[in-house]
Amino acid sequence: MIERAMANPAPRSPRPIHLKQRHIDLLLTLDRTRHLGQAAEALHMSQPAASKSLAQLESLFGYALFERTGSGTQATELGHAAIAHARNMDGAARRFGAELEALRQRGQQQLRIGILPSASIHITPRLITALLSRAGNLEISVHEGLLHDLLASLLERQLDCVIGRTTSRIDSSQIEGRFLYEDPIALVCGVQNPLGALPTPALAEIMGSMWILPVQNSVLSDRMDEMFARLGVERPARHIQSNAVLTNITLINQYPWIAALPRVIAEHFQKQGGLCILPIDTRINFGNVQVMTRKESSVSQPLALALAALRELFPATETSPG
Repeated sequence: MIERAMANPAPRSPRPIHLKQRHIDLLLTLDRTRHLGQAAEALHMSQPAASKSLAQLESLFGYALFERTGSGTQATELGHAAIAHARNMDGAARRFGAELEALRQRGQQQLRIGILPSASIHITPRLITALLSRAGNLEISVHEGLLHDLLASLLERQLDCVIGRTTSRIDSSQIEGRFLYEDPIALVCGVQNPLGALPTPALAEIMGSMWILPVQNSVLSDRMDEMFARLGVERPARHIQSNAVLTNITLINQYPWIAALPRVIAEHFQKQGGLCILPIDTRINFGNVQVMTRKESSVSQPLALALAALRELFPATETSPG
């Protein structure tokens, strides 16, 4: 069995043949013109150069690919196979180029917006409506998240802009912000809470209630501490911590609790009958809301549309450092 195996070695794998673009062009042009001189002229090369390139091709394949006849330069049987291979490669390259161009064109019509959940309700519907009225074929994607994560995605070019609050943590060397609006704090309660029906509820009674406060060690929590200090009261002893807007609204309608929301969100849900805004002057903002972009010399068309739309929606828009 060993001797038989040695006498009949396994067949070798066929040697791969890699054609360069100039070889593909020569094969296809020769097939079309059936004349080496005409093929050379069509390819803007001398006939000796075309002959040399054909010789390289035949050396690569190891067989004659064309032969001269009375009716012109004709492909041999192997030449027809080489031409078919070249045609497939040329078609694949053209299809790939078309796919890349389609992706490039699509990328020019994409807008990826990052936004804080607390700003999304107020801004996103209006911004999308304005954008689609300007460019109906614009592909818009909206991504909610924490500001730190959104800014990281912005710098990694996964987002085109981020709408969020001003904070000292923003890297102003890479990011610039455009002011949109101030974000004052509103104190709210559920629609069934007796405090919501009082024209001037006592601050002491409000402070004696159960509260929902922003998560500690956050910008919102710091702003709340400033608010309590300005109102001359202590931080509520009875409270839970939550930044989940919809959860907080549900809780204040289930229990006689107090929560703090950005005023634009509070007004939105009050119009829908979802809560009551307490008539308390909090005297402080959660922060300024701005649209943030990368500092770059050029701006894509979709981003330019978004910035223009935001300027119209918020006329006070101006560029500011991060």
